[in-house]
Amino acid sequence: MSLCQTYRDLSFQTWRLMEKARSVSHQPLEETITDNNIIELKLRQSHEVITTTYNKVQEGKIGADWQWWFTNSKKNIWFGVRVQAKILKFKTNRFEVLNYKNQTDVLIKSAQKDGLIPLYCFYSQWPLSKNYPTKNCLTFPNAPESYGCSIIDAYTIKKNKKTKKSNTLASVISDVFPWSCLVCCQSTTSRSNANSLPDRVKSFVQNVLLRNSSDDILIPKITKEPPRHIKSILDKGNENHENDDPNLAGVIVIIESDDQNKGGIILKQGKLPSPPSSV
Repeated sequence: MSLCQTYRDLSFQTWRLMEKARSVSHQPLEETITDNNIIELKLRQSHEVITTTYNKVQEGKIGADWQWWFTNSKKNIWFGVRVQAKILKFKTNRFEVLNYKNQTDVLIKSAQKDGLIPLYCFYSQWPLSKNYPTKNCLTFPNAPESYGCSIIDAYTIKKNKKTKKSNTLASVISDVFPWSCLVCCQSTTSRSNANSLPDRVKSFVQNVLLRNSSDDILIPKITKEPPRHIKSILDKGNENHENDDPNLAGVIVIIESDDQNKGGIILKQGKLPSPPSSV
């Protein structure tokens, strides 16, 4: 299974898990969903995904962030994002504490300091009778289940913070994309290695996710080497590490294998990819 297929399948799997939870009136925790997805990523892409967790994570409503670093098979180009997960609360239909105090500013500043893009990852599910205006993914046919795991940039969340209902599903859904877009969409850059995973991620972030944002947002460049703590993880293997960032829960390194579809997936006219199989 390709990395693209795995990301999409995990969105459907997350949707189904939350659908089951809703049916028995049980509110799952975002930490549970995150752990499940990381485990599945590592099981399905065992040679492409490296993770580590940090022991000193600040507790409370600020939340814990993850760094996602994307690289090619040679590990000579890199692009990273900083992600904070939020889960939809069934009773209120909101992403509670999304706008808690200054947490969005903290996420943005932490990401900028390390040359990363700040993102939120939303875990969502809603009754299919509700027709929310979701984005039309250009890689796959639009399906509500693909928003089981979705992403939105923190700059958009900050811009909409003053809106009274800015943390409701209805208020954010038109600005989110399936998280599979990060690894599936074809690059639009002209670089010689533009079909690499880091370039595809950067291209999607810059040309799709942030296309309506202000011009003063600094888009990090593709780097030739990862930061020191990523080098340490690659050298020492999959171990728990200490970290001086109180809000950083862990790191995921995603390495594109040589046999992955480096050009992303393009829809052919009249042929639509089938949804992931039932879990």
